[in-house]
Amino acid sequence: MHRSFLLFPLLLGCSDYSVVAGKPDAAAEPQLTVSPDALDDVVCEGRTMTVTLDNPGTTRVELLDIRLEGEGWTLLTTSWPEGLAAGEQLVVEVASGVGEATLFVESSAEPAIVEVPLSGVADGAPTARIDAPVPGAILGSGELLTLVGAVDDAEDGAEGLALRWSSDVDGELGVVGATADGRTTLDWAAADRSAGVHLVTLEAVDRCDQRAVATVEICQDEGYTVEELDLSSWNLEGSATWNEAERVVELTTATTDQVGSAFAVDETVPGDEVEIRFRFWIGGGSGADGLSLTVLDSSRATSFLGGTGCGIGYGGDASCTSGPALPGWSVEVDTYYNGGQDPTEADHLMLTFDGDVDDPAVWATLPEMEDTGWHEMVVVVSAPHVTVSIDGTVYIDQDLPGFSAFPGWVGFTAGTGSLTNRHRIGSLEVTARTCEAP
Repeated sequence: MHRSFLLFPLLLGCSDYSVVAGKPDAAAEPQLTVSPDALDDVVCEGRTMTVTLDNPGTTRVELLDIRLEGEGWTLLTTSWPEGLAAGEQLVVEVASGVGEATLFVESSAEPAIVEVPLSGVADGAPTARIDAPVPGAILGSGELLTLVGAVDDAEDGAEGLALRWSSDVDGELGVVGATADGRTTLDWAAADRSAGVHLVTLEAVDRCDQRAVATVEICQDEGYTVEELDLSSWNLEGSATWNEAERVVELTTATTDQVGSAFAVDETVPGDEVEIRFRFWIGGGSGADGLSLTVLDSSRATSFLGGTGCGIGYGGDASCTSGPALPGWSVEVDTYYNGGQDPTEADHLMLTFDGDVDDPAVWATLPEMEDTGWHEMVVVVSAPHVTVSIDGTVYIDQDLPGFSAFPGWVGFTAGTGSLTNRHRIGSLEVTARTCEAP
């Protein structure tokens, strides 16, 4: 019993020492966290990436070695402290490259060596193309066009690209983005663009500054559009007036023996390369005489008002009118038959040079025009060819000698005699054809 008594405390003491003294203190162990645990990169030239070493524990951790093994990647951090105190941090820099490598971090923490896999693939260039307009497209002066492109990038996707539309004439047109399917668009407003040939470029740039470029050559015709033919910009003579209520130029009322003209004198167009589109209205009277579209040679003009009767306000030097004849060229819509003078009893078109109503260059019969309805005429001159259509029907389409490159004022004339009609002009669009059709 005595021995047992002596041993018990001894055994108890040994058991207690083993439990307390041998208990590990986890917070006191060296700790090191490395993040991220891997690096993947689409490689851009000169790109620097980082790996962060943190000591989240309460004791110092020794840094024994930091090295990089493999291909393509480079360790930029070449020196570091011998250790990190509790809470300290070290940022390790590496340059990404094409290939597979490993960053090794050796320390007094567990695990003793941490491996960070490094993987780099080469960045591919983006792609770009222009779908609209087509190469060689000619754009009218009043045209609204949408530029349409398609882009892609294998690494960043279309939405990750920086896109820029530009013109070699007008410079930057717009900086835009693309939809997920790669479509990109930009409005081209002809009124805001310089006339002539443009090389339009779509440039796509990815995050590695690799570029794709697509181009298309187009031509912008110059011209002007008059939505309201008001008195402020037009020279009106004779019976011509501005009808404020109906917002049109009225060349004649349904009154006998009138002649009137209206010319836009703030702009000139080349007499041999021009497209003119306008609306006209004839009727409301007893049936005479007609109206003309006239491109008046501004270098030779001495008057804006030509002869009465068969002269329809532009012609002269004929037995049916004394003139004067206006220099340039005219396309008339004649609704009255002057016996022995006109080529047909029907309503007709007639193109003449320098107001020579005795010698038409070309003519064509028309359906009834004095029907108190609006009609649209389109005249396209690309010397020596001329095309004239009314309401979508082509009546003249042929080569004619006689066109010259004079500076012209675009305008209209009309006349009445013993019989009458109202002659009115609505909207006008004039395009100087600086672009040659392919």
